[in-house]
Amino acid sequence: MQEETDVLIVSSRMDSRKKLLRALEGLPVSAFSVSTIAQALEVLSLHPFAIIFCDECVSDGSYRELLAAVRGTSGTSRFIMMLGTGEWEEYLEALRLGITDVLRSPLQTPDIDIALIHAMRHGRENQAA
Repeated sequence: MQEETDVLIVSSRMDSRKKLLRALEGLPVSAFSVSTIAQALEVLSLHPFAIIFCDECVSDGSYRELLAAVRGTSGTSRFIMMLGTGEWEEYLEALRLGITDVLRSPLQTPDIDIALIHAMRHGRENQAA
């Protein structure tokens, strides 16, 4: 039996949270979702998450703030940004900042699956190193 991977979803868009939760159904993951950076930071202070999906911007901030906080504590979480604008510059900046993967809106289940596989593989490689 496979061990569950803890996943945090940070999105102020209800449709994105629902789409991600549906895509994760039936997979060996335990998913939790919040709508603000403040809520995400509170949850992360209580429990580490292996994978974090985060909108580029939510009502109280940006993925950069959450990424900095995560990198400042454990640094082991894999971070997937959900890009609403779809601009190439934002995509490249996110990768430079150390994002594991970037998904473009509207979210598509195959893209979510590929990002999740990539994040899980990236996590295993880091554990082996």
